[in-house]
Amino acid sequence: MPAQKARWFFSFSLLLFCASSIPTRGSARLLQELSPQEYFSSLQAGRASLAYFSHSVSPGAQPFLEQIENSAEALQDYGISVVKVNCPKEDVSRYCGKENALRKAYLFRGNMLIREFPTDALFDVNSIVANVLFALLFNEVKYVETLADLENIENALKGRSNMVFAYVPATGTAEHRAVMEAAFVYGTVHQFVLTTEATLLKDTGNDESDASSARLLFCHCQRATDLAQPCRRTAMGQTLTMLNIHRHLKLMGAPLVTEVAEDPEKVSTVHLQLGLPLVFILSQKETYEADRRTAEFVAWQLLGKAGVALLSRDLVDLNILLRSNVALKTPDEGVPIKYLVLEDTDEVITLVEDKNKVKQIQEDEEENEEDEDEKENNNQDIQDDQVVEAVSRDKKRELRLQQILVLTEETFHSALSETARTVVLFYASWEAVSLAVLRSYTEVADHLKGTQGVSLSQINCWDWPGVCTTENVTQFPTIKIYEKGEQPVMYDGMWGTEELTSFIMLSRVSCPLKLATIDEAERYLRGEFPSELSSYHHTSLLGVFSTATSEAREAFEEAGNILTGHVTMGMYFEDDALALSHKYAVSPPALLLARSGGGSVEGIPLSKQSAQDVVQMIRYELLDIFPEITVQNLPRYLQLRKPFLILFSDGAISQMESKEMLKLAKGRPQREFVACWLNLYLV
Repeated sequence: MPAQKARWFFSFSLLLFCASSIPTRGSARLLQELSPQEYFSSLQAGRASLAYFSHSVSPGAQPFLEQIENSAEALQDYGISVVKVNCPKEDVSRYCGKENALRKAYLFRGNMLIREFPTDALFDVNSIVANVLFALLFNEVKYVETLADLENIENALKGRSNMVFAYVPATGTAEHRAVMEAAFVYGTVHQFVLTTEATLLKDTGNDESDASSARLLFCHCQRATDLAQPCRRTAMGQTLTMLNIHRHLKLMGAPLVTEVAEDPEKVSTVHLQLGLPLVFILSQKETYEADRRTAEFVAWQLLGKAGVALLSRDLVDLNILLRSNVALKTPDEGVPIKYLVLEDTDEVITLVEDKNKVKQIQEDEEENEEDEDEKENNNQDIQDDQVVEAVSRDKKRELRLQQILVLTEETFHSALSETARTVVLFYASWEAVSLAVLRSYTEVADHLKGTQGVSLSQINCWDWPGVCTTENVTQFPTIKIYEKGEQPVMYDGMWGTEELTSFIMLSRVSCPLKLATIDEAERYLRGEFPSELSSYHHTSLLGVFSTATSEAREAFEEAGNILTGHVTMGMYFEDDALALSHKYAVSPPALLLARSGGGSVEGIPLSKQSAQDVVQMIRYELLDIFPEITVQNLPRYLQLRKPFLILFSDGAISQMESKEMLKLAKGRPQREFVACWLNLYLV
């Protein structure tokens, strides 16, 4: 669901709750009294009504009628009318004639009977509202009894939607009503699931839960893109009321980590608005990936208790100690932000869960102020290094190194000969950026687990300096890819997991790849050849050359050597190259470009002859015409040295906006400016 629509639901739910909480004079008038003929003639298609049929009011039915009258106002908020049908004495129809029928209430949608309720099941306003909404939302709110039923629903939702799972000890309670009211409002946003089985609650991992207390879990199934990946579950810590459920769902809909680039005093998030603290992880560009992982780890632990933001020191001038690595902002007005020095993620979590922790930390810092000043002077080179601080915060999280081969001076050369392609990370154990990159490297190893012909390894240059000197490693960290009989390829991109994985995958294929037949060339453009990249989304570049364009072909080959690992380039120069070029309405030398998922092939003349010109042209053509500007891709667009036309958006842009901006960008000759958009919700 679009963000704008979701926000409408949030606002509507709060309005609905507030409206239902305001006492209204004359609520008794909301209970209509009609004859059977008047009632059935007044029924409208799609409108729900709760009816009670009676000849005369007996003393035993009086308490029930009072509760029916009291519930009329609450049910009217959901478009449900409440009617007392006065049956004539001579009426012997279905609803008026039988004595047991007079002991029931009937729920209609239009003239269709939805449910019969025994009057003893509708004992108060909560039970009436809960049971009526439960009946109307029978298809929207799934009832489950076993863990297998719950897991089947989760599996069906993975990658698509989230789930709200509620346990109530019994139906008809105030908690049951709150869940049904929430489902009425949020049912189109999340899948609601209900159970009254205490054993099922324990099977979900809530062993310590009291079976007499209602519970609500938010299941993050939309993030689980693999069936084998479980849906994370976040329990609501408060009692089940409509207002608390609304608050919890709004927190679950907020970004897991908010990236900010302004003074923390000016930052306002949904967490602060709902009375929760906001934790800032202070970062810098050299340690961004490590800090981002730390922030996400902390955010999952504090979900529903506090917000987490990632604040870059490079973008905000903060007048604080360089060694401060965490800041805490409370929702209380006039309370200054507290900047602290914490050793690990456990301390950050305790900071929120134990309110006395902040005071204790500050008292300790004041008591040791002189010692800290002396330590700052003696160890300035360490304390001023924020990269070290970021790694220190992450140090308790053990690295998964099972997929990475640790090399030594004795094993280095033998390891290179054992596999077709070996990726080597040269690092220094004392150097903070190396340790930060090592964490990204372990994630790359997880992504490439089982990939044939690729081995990931690492060597500590502090322990084995001779190897690093021989391999001409002059800075840390450095990544090189070794292939038998070829010169090693050095990685010169960003240190993120996605960028590293892409470089290793693309380096598996020769660049440029020489294609032998038109069929191979066509399969290459469709992304089906070579087989190593058939399951990997990428843009394919194919150079088409005739026998008379040898100079352009040589420049293209040299450009391929420069771009190895960054793009996939193919080359076709057989005798029937003209047939291939004519199909795409180009003349050799030409470049055919097939974007991933695009379905069409662009033909571009190769008028430039030098390799550097070809490299520059390819990098330009690979840029999106109307991109979303991010931290990762901004440098590539700044290199164009052109003005920016930016569409600012609070969330994802619509298809119509994208179409209009694309039309504008394509309509300008040679792209006089960079048309792009920026998601302010992520800034």
